[in-house]
Amino acid sequence: MDEVVQPKTESINRVKHEEKHITLYYASLKTVREPRWNYRKEGAVKINKDFGEGFYASPDKEYPIRLYCMNDGVYINRYSLDTSGLKVLRLENDIKWLLVTAFHRRDYSGFKKYHHLRDKIREWVSGFDLIIGTISNDNFYSTVNAFIRNLISDTMALQIVQIMNYGEQYVLKSDKACGQIEYLDSEQVDVQELEKHRTAKTVERDAMEEMVEDMRVRIHPSDNGKLFAQIVEEVGNSVGTWF
Repeated sequence: MDEVVQPKTESINRVKHEEKHITLYYASLKTVREPRWNYRKEGAVKINKDFGEGFYASPDKEYPIRLYCMNDGVYINRYSLDTSGLKVLRLENDIKWLLVTAFHRRDYSGFKKYHHLRDKIREWVSGFDLIIGTISNDNFYSTVNAFIRNLISDTMALQIVQIMNYGEQYVLKSDKACGQIEYLDSEQVDVQELEKHRTAKTVERDAMEEMVEDMRVRIHPSDNGKLFAQIVEEVGNSVGTWF
């Protein structure tokens, strides 16, 4: 790509589903009746998630179970989220999604030249009640890491996102959003289903590594994308119009 892709205005304050009430699922080791977006474990906040601090759920029941399947005694909680009146950000699979994910997964404490953009992006994201975007799980983490280390271009990273074909996650980031999610029920996932997901997760990981490597080899000769450092520099010069 010769230019940084500009943000899509239609991606803001738009929910893909026409319904105002969205069914979401969340896996845990216990029933969670009152989701919290700013849950703190032992005084620490884990911010190195895709979109920062928040309550992460999915409209896909299978994904949360797959996420927790290595544990025993897993519960799948079901909710109904009323999106009415929420300030919603939908992140498409583009450079903006990559930057948001990169600057939440890594702090860049030793790179002062990145701090202004990092802080601007985090501030912008924190201003929304609900964020909807593609899931970046452990299989994709190595790709994000390679991108932010300038080992692969944005073109290659986004191509890998497409072939992974992950679903969406809904991230509640405010008291208002959590006040509009209704607990419906929960059930314990049976052992057989957990075993099924454990096996599938292992197979998927092994297959994905090979597929990603093949993709990198295939795209490399014609890759005209940009590295993370180049994009940061360009976006940094026009950060006010981006966020």
